[in-house]
Amino acid sequence: MPNTTLIFSGGLTPSDITLNHARAIQNVNLVIAADSGLHTAQKLNMHVDFVIGDFDSVDESALARATSAQTQAIRHSTDKDFTDLESALLLAVDKNSQHIVIVTAGGGRLDHQFGFVAAMFNPRLRDCKVEALWHNNRLFALQGPATREIATQVGDTIGLQSFSNKSEKISTTGLHWQLTNESLNNFETRGVSNVATKERVSVSIELGQLLVVHQPKSS
Repeated sequence: MPNTTLIFSGGLTPSDITLNHARAIQNVNLVIAADSGLHTAQKLNMHVDFVIGDFDSVDESALARATSAQTQAIRHSTDKDFTDLESALLLAVDKNSQHIVIVTAGGGRLDHQFGFVAAMFNPRLRDCKVEALWHNNRLFALQGPATREIATQVGDTIGLQSFSNKSEKISTTGLHWQLTNESLNNFETRGVSNVATKERVSVSIELGQLLVVHQPKSS
């Protein structure tokens, strides 16, 4: 099994839908909290291996409970030039993670939301499977060459958005509008609002970076 890391991001508290999805993840090898993401992990009664950040939003009593339970705290300066989530992702890579799942509520400041997605495409994560639970959506960051298999229901929405100047040789299966060795520019919206026609969708890319968004039809 891949070495799986669960990362709890800071910010707003995730919905019950998101928390239920997080509980269902099996074979987790490492749990990391990005600053106040520690609160979410503790809400789920999960042991946290590392809490990392500048600790500007985490509750001190929550931090004390974690460290007393053998959680290792890594504190950065508040004058840093990277987000707590980015530092958590790079820590996961340093710990040989092959599959990273981030748990977030979404929302909050718009620059944080853009920064969240951008951090998923850090070049050091190229060899990892990186995804995020964002409310009841699931985000996948593909850096070519890469392929992801996604469990779906017929009628679910699948969106594809280039996250590099151009994403090349994109192919899909299980979608209403199939792509076969096609390209998407980062300014194009041609990839939005595709629809799953099967219970398993495959998306592959050879060159570039591609964001895949899975939204269940029940949302």
